[in-house]
Amino acid sequence: MPEVDIRRMAVDDMAAVAHLCEQELVLDDDARRLPEVLMRRPHEALVATKDESKLVGVCIGSVAQHDLESPAGIIDLIVVDRRSQRQGVGRRLVAEMEELLRRTGCKIINLTGNAPYFAWPGIDIHYTAAICMAEDLGYRRTGCEVNMDIDLLTAPLDTREDEERLRAAGFVIRPAQPGDETILRTSLAPRWIPVWVDEVISSLHTDGARTHIALRGDECIGFCAYGLGRRNEIGPVGTDPSTRRLGVGAVLLKRCLTDLRDAGFTVAELGWVGPLSYFSRTVNATIGRAFWTYEKDLTSRDRPPDWRDRIGLI
Repeated sequence: MPEVDIRRMAVDDMAAVAHLCEQELVLDDDARRLPEVLMRRPHEALVATKDESKLVGVCIGSVAQHDLESPAGIIDLIVVDRRSQRQGVGRRLVAEMEELLRRTGCKIINLTGNAPYFAWPGIDIHYTAAICMAEDLGYRRTGCEVNMDIDLLTAPLDTREDEERLRAAGFVIRPAQPGDETILRTSLAPRWIPVWVDEVISSLHTDGARTHIALRGDECIGFCAYGLGRRNEIGPVGTDPSTRRLGVGAVLLKRCLTDLRDAGFTVAELGWVGPLSYFSRTVNATIGRAFWTYEKDLTSRDRPPDWRDRIGLI
């Protein structure tokens, strides 16, 4: 069996990493783009190669900066060539990434999304090899998140009457522009978590991304973004609690969906969704992908659970 070498990812590896993601992440239409999205923030990136040249694995990690008192490490991406799976490549990549993140002060490692730049909210339950590896390496399942799909050819997207009603009530609905950054930070920071504010601001400067906003005077009271990760992915979406019964959020959401439909997409994906009922009722969204989230305490001396423990054989 050829020897596998683990090293830090170099700029020259990007094309091979993108190809590996496209080849192995069969559930993701925009998989080639994911490494570039994840590497927009401070990160660690490792690759596995055989024969000193053939790239057979990649692992990208980062630190959840929103919790500085007790930073959590995030494994954002782990992909191994199918011909090299079950040979310990993924285990070595994860082990070395855990050590890199430990050195930054992380005591907990999460297999979740790290907004504003993330691939998924967890591990897709259909990526069986990744699920099995996580559990074999001692990661504890902590929850389940879902994405929702919207059929852009059948969803009710007409907003003309609602926009006219909101305009008469003093609201301005329009796409956000780079020059809006100050007003967006000032308006959104008191109401929304920093990650969402960062995502909205990031959309102003990201190719393929856009945010539609609702203004009341000089205040932004609603937003809906798309294209920050996958080009057809919606989120984040939010409206000020005082305006939620006015239909502002629905207009913003439908504007984004209309953009995607006009760009040639037939399905849009709502990422990391909640509450489900609102999107189901408003645009006929249906649950699509499900993701399990995992956590590992690097300070624990307990051994990883053995499968025989779980079925009571020992």
